[in-house]
Parts: sequence; structure tokens; C-alpha cells
Amino acid sequence: MKQLNTLIQINEIKYITNSLLHEANGYLEIKYFGNEINNKNEIILQATVTKGIEAFEVNLEIKFTYTNECSRCLTKNNKKDHAEFNKSFSLASNNDYDINFDKDSIDLLPIVSEIIISKMEFDDKCKKDCKGLCYICGKDQNEHKCTHKEKNLKESPFSSLSELDL
Repeated sequence: MKQLNTLIQINEIKYITNSLLHEANGYLEIKYFGNEINNKNEIILQATVTKGIEAFEVNLEIKFTYTNECSRCLTKNNKKDHAEFNKSFSLASNNDYDINFDKDSIDLLPIVSEIIISKMEFDDKCKKDCKGLCYICGKDQNEHKCTHKEKNLKESPFSSLSELDL
């Protein structure tokens, strides 16, 4: 899979009142708080850029998958999501995304990556009754039932897990 093309050539709609449709699919490298998108996760982007009198209207529809890590047992799961973005960018002032409409092309990468990150879940569990990791040995208690004799917690490298309130 190739990297997502977020570069749009807008020079053809600068001088006429028209819309430009840009469709692309690919991947981006995004890692954020246990969530990840890489070359195994597809992103489908549909962008419409419309020239107005004093502004450009940008409408995005994004469908994507990402890998999410359970906050208790660290199991990785794939998630599907989608998002929409609609914003009018004035030609007279700067914008939050540093998009310059005076050039022949614009790059939507800052907008696309921000939208995807905002849709990711950060405190997600693989299942409602996830048991998490053993605070003594670190094994996944959903797959393995630990029968440890209580030992001095300071001896285990996973002892700090017992203090977490999950």
C-alpha cells in the first residue's frame, strides 16, 4: 500500500467558480497514546474544494482503520472509524493549518492527521470485564489465571500495577 496523497492541485479552480474533487487511499504513519496507523491500515480520503468569492470551502470525508491497545491488558485490536470535516478558509487571513491558497497546490495532511487523532479512543478496553495484567508476573489474566502465593510486592517488576485504579 502506498502513502496517502494529501496534496491537491488547486490551480485549476483558482480563476473559475467550480469545485474540485480529490479521492485517495493509502496510509499514514501515526502513533498516539497506544493507537497506531501504519501501512497495514487503510485510509480513504474524499475531499471537495470549492472556490468562493473570498474563501475556499474544504469538505473532507475520511474512512480509516487503526490499531488500538487495551488500556488494561495491552491486547491490540483493529478499529474502523470515519469522520467528516467542513470548513471555510478565508483568503484574506491566515488559518490554523498554515494552508496557503496562493500556491498551486495545498496539502491537507495537517487536517487529516488531526481529524484521525481526534477520533481515536485512548482509554479503551478489549472487553467490558477485562482482567488486565497480573501485578506479580505481568501475564494477561484473561488468558492465564495466576495462582501466586502472596510475595513481597517490592520484589516484582510489575508491583506498581497493583497500585493502579483501573
